Amino acid sequence: MSPFIEETQRSAKSGVGPEVLIHIGDRKDSPVKVKLIDYDNSAMKEIEIADLHQCAPFVDSETVTWVDIDGIHDASIIESVGKEFGIHMLVLEDIMNSTSRPKIEIFDDYVFITLKMLERDKQSNTLNIEQLSLIVAPKYLLMFQERPGDSFNSIRERIKTAKGKVRSKNAYYLAYMILDVVIDNYIIVSEQFARQLERIEAMVVRKPNERTMHHLLGVRKDLLDFKRNIDPLKEAINTMIRELDDDIAKYYRDLYDHIIFESENLAMYRETIVNLLDLYHSNLSMKMNQVMKVLTIITTIFVPLTFIVGVYGMNFDNMPELRTKNGYFAVMGFMFVIVCGMLIYFRKKRWL
Repeated sequence: MSPFIEETQRSAKSGVGPEVLIHIGDRKDSPVKVKLIDYDNSAMKEIEIADLHQCAPFVDSETVTWVDIDGIHDASIIESVGKEFGIHMLVLEDIMNSTSRPKIEIFDDYVFITLKMLERDKQSNTLNIEQLSLIVAPKYLLMFQERPGDSFNSIRERIKTAKGKVRSKNAYYLAYMILDVVIDNYIIVSEQFARQLERIEAMVVRKPNERTMHHLLGVRKDLLDFKRNIDPLKEAINTMIRELDDDIAKYYRDLYDHIIFESENLAMYRETIVNLLDLYHSNLSMKMNQVMKVLTIITTIFVPLTFIVGVYGMNFDNMPELRTKNGYFAVMGFMFVIVCGMLIYFRKKRWL
């Protein structure tokens, strides 16, 4: 039996040591793809890796090597990458666990970073969450993604064209650029939350209904997911700042400022959600009160009319009005006068 097991539940890891790698997350059957970009000031090359032994010459090279692994569900490939670059099994275990909490761990030879990439699906309008793990040393960066496709093509293009500082800096600067793209996506998602809350607020004020509540609760759930993935990143990046030289740390301080700003926005959005929920319930109560008010007025108007009809509905022989030639019209007129009088009275009292 193979020592590599793939499961989707965290309980599958119960009682199993770190020497057995288990994928925790959505099961995937697609092949894992590995790409490598190696560069320095003077040259760069890009390679599709078919055999992970091809990475061996780049482990101790003087150039910066970026290894991009698309897919974390194949335990044998993750273990092979770990062996080539000397990565601890506990780190590989965290890489294969897509439910891992965002964090940074400092080791003697490298830094391990795991975080979530967030993006709103345009069709379903739901928040997509994908785990991203980085192993960073001065001369190499290993990037593990759950799915193929990402937002880092602009970084690859800058490396190819030698635009900016990336070709003259070490792998920690490359990690900063990757984190910067991820946090920029956080800002985009945050702005989408703001616009969504504005639309919901208009719906709550104009005409609240069950669909409005459904949208509001959906946004609240996404905000909780957003908070769960942003808050640990503040501490993680702050740890990174303390460990790096000031030349690189200043870039991470900029990331920290962005995270703090988005965390403050998140607190404001959550307060807005609470206020909108209160406004929604207040509007529903007001609407119910209006309905009850109208029904009460209608009932009040019909009370004297019902009394009159009840009196003349009694079947006594000695009721002179029953034999009056125009009695029916007189009673109907009297009832009409009562209705008009009550409506005028209610109007003066501002009950209508």
